[in-house]
Amino acid sequence: MNTNPWVEFELSPISLGLPVAVRLGDFDERWVATVRFGSTTTNGLGANAREALQAALAPLGPRATTALLADPVMFAASAELLARAM
Repeated sequence: MNTNPWVEFELSPISLGLPVAVRLGDFDERWVATVRFGSTTTNGLGANAREALQAALAPLGPRATTALLADPVMFAASAELLARAM
């Protein structure tokens, strides 16, 4: 059993020019996301991982949020989250 509540990964969209470090965790039926982009760190809460991540990405703007959520790395992160839920 994995006791680490965090799933961590990095997104590297070409349009932003800098990698974005993402950390997602599930705590008592609430999700927490932490996003680090350059020297900026933002946090988000949500009922599920996607809501928390969208909230944490929102300060980067709608275009950046859309690009980051479409990054192919999200498939691997989603698979890891699903594996933890089983």
